[in-house]
Amino acid sequence: MKYKKSKNMLDEMQDNKLLKIEEFGFWFVFWILFAAILLQALIGTTLKELAGEIAALLAASVYIVFSSLKNGLWTRKYTPTPKMNAVASTIPSFILGVINAVRAFVILKKPIEFGTTIQIVAMCAGVYILCFALMELFRLIYIKRRRKLDDIEDENER
Repeated sequence: MKYKKSKNMLDEMQDNKLLKIEEFGFWFVFWILFAAILLQALIGTTLKELAGEIAALLAASVYIVFSSLKNGLWTRKYTPTPKMNAVASTIPSFILGVINAVRAFVILKKPIEFGTTIQIVAMCAGVYILCFALMELFRLIYIKRRRKLDDIEDENER
């Protein structure tokens, strides 16, 4: 069965407004889901219980990353550089560290011991390295894709 595309009944201004509404709606749900996962992790919810929320967040994240890279897009405000990736990688590392520290020392009331602290720091370091490596990989893919798209545009202008 062939899919028939429906006719767009919106003018350019309405279409642009609808795109902005959809974008806001997506990011609103994305961050609410992210906050729900963080809150549930803080109160001690197991990964098995969080699987649905994590799967939904992961699916949205994968979609955004690969759609953006496919179209040669990064962000509106920042250019991808190793320095920016290094700074951005500290954010998830810090968030994970704070969540684990609060959960361990405040909620579970574990004594502050060297071993527990080292585990939290090691987890933060691992997340930092993983995030930085992924962002660098995505940066290289973005640069390659952007060059390819720019070459296609240059050929079309000739």
